[in-house]
Amino acid sequence: MFGLFNKWMAAPANPIGVDFGSDSIRLAQVKSDGSELRLIAAASADVPSLARHDVAARMAFFVSAVKDLLAQGNFEGRQAVLTLPAWMMHILHLRLPRMDDEATKKALPWEARGKLPIDPSHCLLRHIIAGEIYQDQEPKQELILMAAAREQVNQLLAAAARARLDVVGMNVEATATVNCFGNVYRRKSDADVTNLFVDIGWSGARAFIARGQQIQFARAIPIGGEQFNRAVAAELKIKAEDARLLRLRTASITDANRDAAAATTIAPPLTAPGAPAAESEDASFAILGAAMRAAELENNAPTEPDTTAAIAERADKGSPADPIDRTLAHDADRVEQACKPVIAKLVSELDLCR
Repeated sequence: MFGLFNKWMAAPANPIGVDFGSDSIRLAQVKSDGSELRLIAAASADVPSLARHDVAARMAFFVSAVKDLLAQGNFEGRQAVLTLPAWMMHILHLRLPRMDDEATKKALPWEARGKLPIDPSHCLLRHIIAGEIYQDQEPKQELILMAAAREQVNQLLAAAARARLDVVGMNVEATATVNCFGNVYRRKSDADVTNLFVDIGWSGARAFIARGQQIQFARAIPIGGEQFNRAVAAELKIKAEDARLLRLRTASITDANRDAAAATTIAPPLTAPGAPAAESEDASFAILGAAMRAAELENNAPTEPDTTAAIAERADKGSPADPIDRTLAHDADRVEQACKPVIAKLVSELDLCR
């Protein structure tokens, strides 16, 4: 009785945050605990490889996955805030004469015409004023324009309704990222600190530069997990999906593990420090969960180089944890070498952002 009364009197949970990426869909919900926010529920699901390049298939997956995740998780209510998927959004920097907000909104479709890959008249447009600059000795406003095809946004909202979500808001990744870290950087001195935030996703990376809570720069870089997978697949002459699995499996191997593998054929099994191998509350998110599952595979020290097909087969069967052997350490070296050119290009692009 008293427990039910306390539940009624407790502060309500915030809406469920929904992040629909190219590689996974993630749900998280927080609740105020005094002056802090506490994570009360989280769940994720990987987007099937066949749906990553098909918008209709993605939306169908979104509906079924959200229903399953809501049923499995400990979420409170159905209110949700959607993050506009990065694969839907186009980012453009514009410089316009100083004008009021209404005039700026009217000018944006004309200024963006020919500079966006889609017709601005068929887009939902949002902008951020990054600051003022001087161009040709005239004061102008630097604007960050974010555009998404209206049809795709409507498809996402319709899919959310079919998944029985009550959408109460929608955010873009740039503002969501900066606002999120605003809860971390709350000291008075943080207001004058400039940060570069980098999100490396499957289809590409996004870079946001903010001074305090003021976003001053945003850019989408077409280098992400897909490019890393293709580089590994080309180097090892395997399928891209097998390359993805191999990258996840070798990502947890440290230099110490490699040294141990070089000294002996079989090293101790790889386990996550401080967490059981089978389950962890942190493993509810796709990348961490996949890495944890990959660390639990076992191939019984094969005498011949292991194939990624065999790795995938054992992953499906849920076999016990792999010892790290010379073959796996060698694969980790090959994966690292294959990824180096992609990493160098990404670093160069991020340096240009700075």
